[in-house]
Amino acid sequence: MSSINNNAGHFPEKFALLQKQFHSSIERGDPKDAAQLIDELLAGQRSLREIYLEIIAPALVSIGDSWCSGEIGVGVEHLATQIVMQQMDRLRSLFSAEDGQSPYRVLVACVEGEEHFVGARMLADLCLLKGWAVDFLGANTPGSAIVDMAKNRHSQLVALSLTMDAGMDRLPGLLDDLAKLSPAPHMVLGGQLFSENTASVTLHRGCVIARDAAEGVDLIHKLLRADRPKSVLKEYLLGLGRRVRELRTKKGWTQEELAQAARVTRVCIVAVEGGKQNLSMDILVRLANALAVAPENLLASNRDSSGLPGRDA
Repeated sequence: MSSINNNAGHFPEKFALLQKQFHSSIERGDPKDAAQLIDELLAGQRSLREIYLEIIAPALVSIGDSWCSGEIGVGVEHLATQIVMQQMDRLRSLFSAEDGQSPYRVLVACVEGEEHFVGARMLADLCLLKGWAVDFLGANTPGSAIVDMAKNRHSQLVALSLTMDAGMDRLPGLLDDLAKLSPAPHMVLGGQLFSENTASVTLHRGCVIARDAAEGVDLIHKLLRADRPKSVLKEYLLGLGRRVRELRTKKGWTQEELAQAARVTRVCIVAVEGGKQNLSMDILVRLANALAVAPENLLASNRDSSGLPGRDA
């Protein structure tokens, strides 16, 4: 259970009661009450991220703490986990992924010896919600299986969960084997154990540590974004639009004046500067001539100094 960090604190006060009620329902082993509380959150249009991290995760952390202190038995803890998994299965089917087919594939697994998998399942679900292809291998996955799957499934990123000390000895070798793949995937490590033992983990290039599922998704997004193809048409059009607007502004021209100089309509200029116009070579050359630059310069300046599209892309 402790592999899930308690990320509570900023959730609206009116939902704090639901959080406590959900904890009570799973501790009592009452699946109907748990389902009803989740329904209330759905009716209130709460996101999957909020439900997972602000309701379910804190409840499981509390259950785990009660088990560790001897206040509840292992049977109660196991039943609570099963009720949570039922609700997560239901929520996963209700929330649809973003439109479009993602070119990214993420592999999520618990290191061999690690039986706590709910936090990793939450991460996998939140990744699915982003529209990424996700392979979830579950608890106690042998290192060789993780490496083989990452290779055969062409995973751009591997997210590993680890809570128990037993798995820490296996981790360096697993990271080494993943780093030897060609191309090597990015690696994200998660689980409470890392917050206490990060100094003992050799982080390879492209390997980062996430404090919770929310941070894990954000880190994964940044890492995948850094690797995405640099020739996406939308990015070029947005960058070209910014460049045209900058050059026009430097000349002190209005959009109408640039349209006249380039012998196109003002509507065309508005669309170009908004990144919504799929330019023909003819229009590109006309704009370049009007702005007194080479056509290739309108495309060459689409990126910031990091080599990535501008932040407002």
